[in-house]
Parts: sequence; structure tokens; C-alpha cells
Amino acid sequence: MTIKAIAVDMDGTFLNFQSDYDHDYFAKVYDLMVAKGVQFVVASGNPHYQLEDRFPTVKDQLAFVAENGVELIDHGELVYCGEVAMETVERVNALHQAIVGSHFIISAYDTAYTFKDEDPAFVEHAIKHYPHMKRIDSLSEVDDKVTKMMMDVPKERTHELQAKINADFAGVLEAVSSGYGNLDIIVAGMDKATGLKELVKRHGWDPADLVAFGDGQNDLSMLNYVGQSYGMANGDPRVLAATKFTAPTNDENGVFKTIEKLLTD
Repeated sequence: MTIKAIAVDMDGTFLNFQSDYDHDYFAKVYDLMVAKGVQFVVASGNPHYQLEDRFPTVKDQLAFVAENGVELIDHGELVYCGEVAMETVERVNALHQAIVGSHFIISAYDTAYTFKDEDPAFVEHAIKHYPHMKRIDSLSEVDDKVTKMMMDVPKERTHELQAKINADFAGVLEAVSSGYGNLDIIVAGMDKATGLKELVKRHGWDPADLVAFGDGQNDLSMLNYVGQSYGMANGDPRVLAATKFTAPTNDENGVFKTIEKLLTD
């Protein structure tokens, strides 16, 4: 099989449960990808600036399908960036305010926003994923292009609220779950496969020559799009049912071991 690009989700897939990765092993595998002419694609629900910080020495050589496909950066070039209208943000915020135990982040191109009365423990955790965080009193302080919203809701209500958002905002927004009890609320019609399709057009690849790794529901679009799909052994059962192959867990360097095998066999 010819491999032109390998796309990886981050949390629960590329990253271990300490939210880190084996940098030496990655350097070895990355050099192998470069030698074989294989493009490395980072496909994550996190914003582009957080993802780029993960790969400081090679970020301009990578493609980033960020915010679950709402942003695409290819070799340092912004290819596209979706936007959520402020009136829509206001409607989602009203829903958040009505849900007991809900937490809310507004993610914009260069900044993320959360309200000053948000739970400090939640903010401390969220800032790892949204390091450019601003605390605000009202939505009038949002002064950047909104690309995505994130709601962290009581786990037992996740599926119910996901269905409600997808019904109430049909054609405008779509709620997807990473499998960790939160909802990424993104521009309808944009997902991780959207970014991969644009890269295929830009580079003249065949989707059959792409490999992807993922563990959560928000990875399904890209896993269904590529020729060779891998669900992580620690992944959502729906992912494991949909993918062609299973990779070892994220805590076993499953992505690195599988890529190394693919490119050396």
C-alpha cells in the first residue's frame, strides 16, 4: 500500500494519559515518515496554537486540522477557518446557563474565553487545552473570530444534550463528543474529514493512500474517509467497530509502533 499522509488525533490517541508523548520515539518515527515522503497531519479538537506548541521544531512542516476541522493550517499557511456568528454564540450560552453543572468555553482563532465566575478547577484543567485563555464578564468582550464552543456537561446528560444541540441548531452547528464527557460544538458541515479532503485536493493525494488514528466519536469522519483506519485499543467501542484495524493503547505508544511497522514492513 502507498502511504501519502498519516493523520492522528491527539488526546487519547497520540498523547498518553499524562497528556504527553515519547519525544525521542516520535523523532525516530517522524524521521522515518520524512524519509518515506509521508506527510504527518495532526487532527484534533484543540486550537491550532496549542497543537503547534506540541511540535515546536517541526510545526511548519506539518498540517494541522484543528478545532475538529474548523481550522486548517498547512505548512504554516492558514488554508481556511470557519466562524460562528455571535448571535449563535449567545443562543448556545443561554443553553449553557440553563444547565446545572455545565461549563462553557468559547474558542476563537487566537484566544479562548471563559466567564470569570467559572469553576476554578475546570479552568485549571481547560487551560491545558486552551492556553490563550481570557476571563470575561460578558460576551461583549469577545473580540476574536469564534471558531468553536465547548460545553462540559454532566456525563449522564451528554447524549441527550448532544441530540438537543444538533436538533436546535441543525445546519448551523454540530455537537460532537471526544468521549471524555464534553461536547465540542462546531460549524455544521466541518469536521476532521473536511480538513483531510482539503489536503487531498491541495496535494493531489488519493484518500485510499491516507492512514488515520483515533479513539473518539469526533474522529469517525476522518476514520471513515481514509483508506486505512486504526482505532486505539483504549478507544470508544463505536470507533473500534468502525475502523479496519486496532492499534495498541495510547499508553503503549500504539501510534508510533504502528507507524513504524507500516513504514518498515
